[in-house]
Amino acid sequence: MMIRAVIVDDDAFVRSDLKDTLAAFRHELELVADFEHPLEAIEFINHSKPDLIFLDIQMPVMNGFEMLDHLDTTQIEVIFITSFNQYAIQAIKYSALDYLLKPVKHDELKSAIERFKQKSEKILTQARLANLKHNFSQQDENNFQLVIPTKQGEHHFKAGEIIRCEADSNYTMIFLSSGKKFLASKTLRDIEEMLGEGKFLRVHKSHLVNKQHIENISPKDEVVLSDGAHVAISRRRLTEVKDALRSK
Repeated sequence: MMIRAVIVDDDAFVRSDLKDTLAAFRHELELVADFEHPLEAIEFINHSKPDLIFLDIQMPVMNGFEMLDHLDTTQIEVIFITSFNQYAIQAIKYSALDYLLKPVKHDELKSAIERFKQKSEKILTQARLANLKHNFSQQDENNFQLVIPTKQGEHHFKAGEIIRCEADSNYTMIFLSSGKKFLASKTLRDIEEMLGEGKFLRVHKSHLVNKQHIENISPKDEVVLSDGAHVAISRRRLTEVKDALRSK
């Protein structure tokens, strides 16, 4: 089925560049319109109901969030397009939403389109969008909320509440400082990518731990965590883990 897409970005160069890149995917994606002004885009999108919006967040007069407030997002997926800004990227990742960096590269666009096609439920949930708005309103990344999907629904909490994550086939068991645990519908690699670098440490191919919850390393080469758990460190990661903890 052909994907019907719209671009909304106030930068003419970005729109032109993205249109050129999208041309390589014309057999599966039709660009039905592009807009400089969000107000013009709102009327068109509500009338034509495209499948996908490539949306800039920072725009004059009306930003991307304000524009989405005027749309029926129950049947529309959004891929945010943003300049390289680690704060913005982390806010989007934590909200389980997709993004592309400007200028958009062919391979990254291809991956984003594939992710869109593979989603079983193409819905920009209001909860995820609200989570992203919350994250952008914070001055400190430590106050960002994380969205983790499970079979029982989505969990929203701060990344700092995670003590450790353990691979379980194509799922991941997440252990929180509250004592709660749940099975996330993501691989450990997905979770690691979502959390970003710096605060979490892969100590084993099946274990990711929060550096702030590490108490010490036992004589058996295990990390001892704040909840009393002992997690074995793989032999090839031992030096890396010890070096990382020295700089904690």
